[in-house]
Amino acid sequence: MSPSSPNRLNSAGDVLNADTLPAAEQEDPGAPEAETITPAEEAMLRAEKLRTIREAIDRGSYDSDELLDEAMRRMRNAIENGDQSR
Repeated sequence: MSPSSPNRLNSAGDVLNADTLPAAEQEDPGAPEAETITPAEEAMLRAEKLRTIREAIDRGSYDSDELLDEAMRRMRNAIENGDQSR
């Protein structure tokens, strides 16, 4: 997927693009098809997801061991791969 490719939406409602889709999924021909979305739809989804996260933070239910583990995995991968973009 090239940087100019349209963003896509997976079945969980996450926006997928070259920055957010793991390399293994980008090249997996057996992966389920994702729906193509417009930039306006992406902006709406991002705002909705941000609102949901902020509400969870306000309730005190956002932080979890799973989120920390995922953040650490991403940070470790970024360091190992020299990714300075995030």
